[in-house]
Amino acid sequence: MAFSDILKLKKEEQKKEETIFVRDLIVGSDIFTVLLVKKMAREHKDSFKILSEAKLTLENIQNLGPYTIRGEANIKAIKSEFNLDDSEPVHSEFYKEMKFHKFHSRTKPMTLLEGEDFYTHSHIKAEEAGLLDLTMSDVERVNECLIENRISSIEKLDSTELIDKKNWAIHCTNGLVIECENLYWGESPYQLYHLLSNKSVFDNETVEYLESTKTPLALYVNFSFENVVIDKEETIFFPLSFTHEWGHFIGDVSNVDEENVKQVARFVTFVNKEESTEEDISKKIRLLKKNIEKNFESFKGENYSEQVVLTENLPCSKIDDSMLSEDELKKKSLTFFSYNAPLFAKSEDNGNSADSCGSLSYFARGYFAHKNI
Repeated sequence: MAFSDILKLKKEEQKKEETIFVRDLIVGSDIFTVLLVKKMAREHKDSFKILSEAKLTLENIQNLGPYTIRGEANIKAIKSEFNLDDSEPVHSEFYKEMKFHKFHSRTKPMTLLEGEDFYTHSHIKAEEAGLLDLTMSDVERVNECLIENRISSIEKLDSTELIDKKNWAIHCTNGLVIECENLYWGESPYQLYHLLSNKSVFDNETVEYLESTKTPLALYVNFSFENVVIDKEETIFFPLSFTHEWGHFIGDVSNVDEENVKQVARFVTFVNKEESTEEDISKKIRLLKKNIEKNFESFKGENYSEQVVLTENLPCSKIDDSMLSEDELKKKSLTFFSYNAPLFAKSEDNGNSADSCGSLSYFARGYFAHKNI
């Protein structure tokens, strides 16, 4: 069963032919969705709704994979913003020839696939939701305004109304149509373009930007161990094969002090849609567990819980902001936010790279893009 078929296995929906109007519609389901709602609640009060496939929890808005504040530009920007001067960068290592090696050493890793190079850079250990001080009450505020549904298509409208301007129509799989004046999009920009029925509304430069944010699928496998199992603080790369270019499982661990949980290990690997059958996914997870057991003996017999998530909505490590016009988005009443949002230079920019540096990615990009909204 491929990923496209897995999507069809949602609970049976009750058809609901209805059209509603919302001034501001927020589409998203991560920490930046919660952060944007906090801001909108202060400024716009009851003018907005959130569209997501499922209710949000403190757990499912967390970063699923390895730490993402990594690379010189990202670390510098986040350290300065959150006063994290005491956080020392931690490097990454890859497994080959029966031991771990640092990147850029004499031993060369297996070929890195799309999305993997980002994790070769040093990182700081900081939890994203913790930096933003998000609480359960913040998440509950989102769920109070939530429309729980799945999008089937999107349409750009030509509004002629002076009041209740209908600039966008979001068609849901159960028949609900949500018309809105302003669309805040926190999922992958490519996904918006993919769902858009009248793609010609965007100019060539905008289309190029939207298409550039297309990524492979991400398979996240997280373990919660009752004891400390993996005695490494570095990001680790386990190759899925030493003879084929199948990529890596990339993981970080964090030690915690919770009841029945002393360590959490979070791994990610990138998957092509053509290789996303249940058999393919199960095989990859078995390979990961074999690698862990081979290198960390206490994994064998350890009690743990396991979380597996396959998603097509993940951050891009490189985004070219020059392809996109801020004025073009404003004319279309469209705002991108979250990990793949564009960063536009401000006229009052005084050299702060957070406003204009296209090298920011993942959490750093999402955070500074949010500040510009």
